[in-house]
Formats: sequence, C-alpha cells, structure tokens
Amino acid sequence: MLGFVLGYVVFTAYMAMTPKVSVIEFIVSMVFFGGGIFCVMIFSVVSQSMERIAFAEFQQRHNESHDSLTGLPNRRFLLQTINQHISDFETTQQRFAVATVDINNFNHINEIFGHQAGDSVLYQYSERLREFVEQDIFLARTSGNRFTFIITSPETTNVTQYIETIQAYLDHPLTINDHDVNLTSTVGVALYPEHGATAEDILKRSEIAMYSAKRIQVPYAVYEAASYRQFYDKVELAQMLQVAMENMDFDLYFQPVLNVNKTHKTTFEVLIRWPLGNGCSVSPDEFIPIAEQTNVIQQITRWVLKKTITQLAEWSEKGMSPHVQVNLSVKDIEDDSLEPFLSQLLKDYTIDPSQLTLEITETSMMQNPKKAQTVLEKIKKLGVSLSIDDFGTGFSSLSILSNMPIDEIKIDRSFVTDLLYSSNHEAIVRSTIYLAHSLECSVVAEGVETEALGQYLMSIGCDKIQGFWYGRPMNLAQADTWLRDVHMINHRVASQN
Repeated sequence: MLGFVLGYVVFTAYMAMTPKVSVIEFIVSMVFFGGGIFCVMIFSVVSQSMERIAFAEFQQRHNESHDSLTGLPNRRFLLQTINQHISDFETTQQRFAVATVDINNFNHINEIFGHQAGDSVLYQYSERLREFVEQDIFLARTSGNRFTFIITSPETTNVTQYIETIQAYLDHPLTINDHDVNLTSTVGVALYPEHGATAEDILKRSEIAMYSAKRIQVPYAVYEAASYRQFYDKVELAQMLQVAMENMDFDLYFQPVLNVNKTHKTTFEVLIRWPLGNGCSVSPDEFIPIAEQTNVIQQITRWVLKKTITQLAEWSEKGMSPHVQVNLSVKDIEDDSLEPFLSQLLKDYTIDPSQLTLEITETSMMQNPKKAQTVLEKIKKLGVSLSIDDFGTGFSSLSILSNMPIDEIKIDRSFVTDLLYSSNHEAIVRSTIYLAHSLECSVVAEGVETEALGQYLMSIGCDKIQGFWYGRPMNLAQADTWLRDVHMINHRVASQN
C-alpha cells in the first residue's frame, strides 16, 4: 500500500509539472486513481476479514482451553500442561506437584442462594486464588467447585506449609447477596514422578488424596498408594483387572461355616481376594461387577472352581473331606458351557460331587428364571448341591422358588445382624426357616457376629451359622491347619466312642 501511494504521489507531481496534460494522460490518471481507491478498499476488507477470522480462531481455541465463568484454564489445558512438564522432566529432571482444591459443601450454597449466586462465589474464589498464587504457577478450574494448580519446585517449596498458607488465605468470608459466607476447602497433592507416570494419573491421584482428606476430615493430604487403593475408579480398576487376569493374580480364602446338627462335618465358603501388595486388596464388591461388565467373570469363576476342586482333591488324599461352597455370577447362570466344564473337572479330579455347593444370588436367579432353572437342573444332575445366596433381597415368587432344584437357602445378613432387636426381622427369619424346611432345604444364617445371636438362631432351627463369631476368612495355609485340627478332634472322639 505504501508503494502504491508513493507511486501515485510521484505520478501526480509529474502531472502537475507537465505544462499540458493530454487526454490520454488524464484518463490514465483517473484509471490509476480509481484503481487505487478500489485496491485500498479491497485490501481493507481483506485485512479486516483476516483479523476477524484470526480473532474467531483465537476465541475458539481459548474457549476450548479455558473456563467460561472464571477465565481460568480448564481440565483439558491442565492435562496438556502437565504433559509438557512430564516431557521437560526427561531433560531437566525437574519434579513438580499437582494440588487439587475442593470447596467444601458448595452444593449448599447453590441450594440456599441459587446457582447464579453460586457462580458469583466461584468467580470470587477464583480471583482470590489468582491473587495468592505466583504468576509462574499454572492455575486451572477442573470442575464445578474444584481448582488445580501446579507447584513446579516441590524440592525448594515446603508443600504442606504452602497448602496451609493458601487455605488460610482462602478460608475467609465471601459476599453473597450482602451476606458473608464462610468457605472452607480440602486439598489433595500428588507428586511427579513418585505418584504416577501420566498426566491423568497425577491429576487423578491428587483428587484421590483430596477425597481421602475429606474422608478422614483433615484439611489436606498427600497421595499415598498403600492407603488409597479403595479410591480407584471403575475405568482404572477395569484396566488393572485385565492385567491381573493374565496371571490370575487372585487368592482364595476359606470361611468356616458351623453345621449345627452335624458338628463333625466341616464346611467352608470359598471367597476370592485380589491382593495389590502392601497389605491392600480390592474388595469383591468392587471388582466382581466390573468383571461382569467386561465379560471376564466366566474366566474368574472357572479359575475359582478349578482351584477349589484341585484343593478338595489334595485334602481327600490326606483323608479329609470338607464341604465347600462357591459363588456363581449371574453371567455364569447364563453360560451353557459351565455344566460341561464342571463335569469335566469332577471327572479329572475324581472328588465326590456332594462336597461342592454352588451359590446363586436370588436376584441373579430371578433375572431369567427359565434359563436359570435349565442350567441349574443340568448342574444338579452332576451331584452338586445348589444354594440361594442373599435370600430376602430379591423378589422371587414361591411358585418359581418351588420349581428350582435348590438344596439350601442363605438368609441375607441384613436380616440377621439386628435380629435380636427387630421383631420384623425376627419374623422374616423365622418364616424363612419354616419355608425352607417345608421345601426340604437347609438354612444358613450369614453375618452372625455374636454368640447370643448364634445361640438364638440355633434355637429357632437354623441349620448352619456363618460369621465372625464362628470363624473369619482364612488363607489356604490357615484353612489347612483348621481342617487338620478339626479332623484330629473328630478322630479322637470317634476313637473314644
């Protein structure tokens, strides 16, 4: 544009110094002038359009990476930044910490003052955070009432003192509709590389530490792997479960069951445990539903059955023949190949099928009663006993129940635990025992923790007692010792008789 203007000025000066301007020169001058104006307009329009496009792209990138309410970077931008720090660590060996701040009981503010006031509080809180943290500290809003920042020099920064200072600064009243509202916060901290290898791991574990701090009611906590295993989310547990499945990193535990009328007979319920090391384990209540969703439960069930039957065969060689009970999943009941697999196991290890009882929950049995009945009848023909677990928690009808090839009913612990203090639960337990005996089934009471409860259940006709009062779950070595001791006692009693 500058070149064009200079050229046109020079041409105009030339025309002014010319004594006589010809028609051709005048026309050329007008063409140049009109063309120049047109070029200037086109350039201006193109320039403004490019500026608008560039601003729109910048705004879009900013919106994708920043929170619209506070203007802070969002979770996505935070993860990118953590990844950059991880990449830099390879060359600089610079450790860093990720701290997650959660405003306690923030939902109460929304409920009392409304969401608009809640947004105002979040904005004020974010501004207070900005005021405290240094400019070189990356601060982000990662969810509704949660903020996260990166401490780049944990070696030189006393992290716990820094967290205490920031909480003291933040825990001052904020104004909502002319009301002063006191806010408190909980902070969780995770360190790289100690607590994770990826950005997701580090951020997740800072949140895990925060949840743990809330659970034990302390202002802040630093992540400790051995203490916070229970906070793994379902996605992470599913990934860990796939790895555990490769080597079947599970253990079997055996909980003894008291046979009221046949005290010489030893019964164990087989329980699966998933150890993680450092004395920690994942509860079956956590990983079994995930195993069912990811379709690996059948592999786990078959592993448990094979290990159990193998152990029964080993005990049989030592002259001991305990009875064992193994739980089945709802997926196992739908598996037509379970009966052939079990049949082959019984043939391979030549144990007495009557030593094995398979437990099916009432709820799983009722999801497809016809299918369940077909599969259970096939298993029953093998000589294996069948039991309904957690009875009373489902909605089975008497007509369906009477058609099932069931040998035993286990009353759910929710009815047993407070039996001595609840007349309703006592009535349910009594009627269940009567119903079971009418169907020629034995009855097991789960969750018996005290002698008084055990004695009362025996007095009203309960056939088996299971719970910590009689025996806790034991590993294989402990169960083997228990079984040998019982076998020796029974042998002495038989000799005396």
